[in-house]
Amino acid sequence: MLKSIFYIFFIPTISIYGQEVLFNDFKYDMPIHDAKVILKNKPDWFKNLSLGKGTSYSLTKRSLVERDGKLVSINIWSKKHLDIKQAESYLKKSRTYLEAIGYNVVYAQENWSNPKLLKKNLPCIRFVDSEKQNLIEVYPRGHGSIYNVFDTFYNYNWFLKKARGLE
Repeated sequence: MLKSIFYIFFIPTISIYGQEVLFNDFKYDMPIHDAKVILKNKPDWFKNLSLGKGTSYSLTKRSLVERDGKLVSINIWSKKHLDIKQAESYLKKSRTYLEAIGYNVVYAQENWSNPKLLKKNLPCIRFVDSEKQNLIEVYPRGHGSIYNVFDTFYNYNWFLKKARGLE
C-alpha cells in the first residue's frame, strides 16, 4: 500500500495543462508564490517523504529553488543526521526505489554508495525518467560521523541548458 502511494507521488513525467510536473503538485516554471501556497497547504505531508523503506526525507520552504520568480528545482533531505552506515543505506535504498519506479541511472561515481570515497567535485548519482522530463540527483553531504542525504529534482531540459551554460 505504502509503495503504491509513493509510486503515484513520484510520477514526474505527467504534463498538466502544458506544465511539466517536477515533484508532486509542483510544476516546473510555476510562480514561486504558487509553490509556497502548495507547501503551506500540506506542511505535515511534506515533512515525512520516503524514497524507499526506512528512509525519511523532508521538504520545506528552503527546498523550493527559484529563478526569476519561477520554480526550477526542488531539494529534499534526510530528516535527521545520519551516521556513515545510515547514509550508505539511504543512498542504496533511494537508488533501488527510483529504479523501481522507472528512473534510469545516467551517471554514478564508482563509489556512489560510500560517502567517504566520493570525489567532491563530481556528482554522486543521477537518474532520468524514461521520457526525459526530469533528472534527479542524489548525494550525501557531511563529514566525519554526521551526514545528510539530499535529492534534487530538476526539469531535464532546464538542467541540460544550465549544464551547457545556456541558462
